[in-house]
Amino acid sequence: MKLTEESIQELVELKLKGESYSTLRKRLLDMGLSREEVSEAIKKVDEKVLLEEISEKNLGKTRQIYRAGLILAIAGLLLTLGASRGIVLSNLPKWIIYSPFFVGILLMYYGRKGQRKQPQLY
Repeated sequence: MKLTEESIQELVELKLKGESYSTLRKRLLDMGLSREEVSEAIKKVDEKVLLEEISEKNLGKTRQIYRAGLILAIAGLLLTLGASRGIVLSNLPKWIIYSPFFVGILLMYYGRKGQRKQPQLY
């Protein structure tokens, strides 16, 4: 009996929800798979679980980078508007006034780009 990709994905979801490998192994044995097939299926499940965990970790980092860029861009925009009206820091050079806004935009771009990347296991 051969295990389908859909069945493996179901096992991955169970593992991500907290099921142990011994429970998954028992479930596969109950389905009538041989020990070698169960071992191969567990390897596939383990690879997919690892890939999913790496993906979640990277997504969390890039979300933080994006949020930091957004906050910096908004603060830079407010600083730029305040300086152009003469309210705050109007005596500083323009490149210092504009740089937080542009750095924030670059961080937002970097964060968005990182969210689109899919990590490769091998």
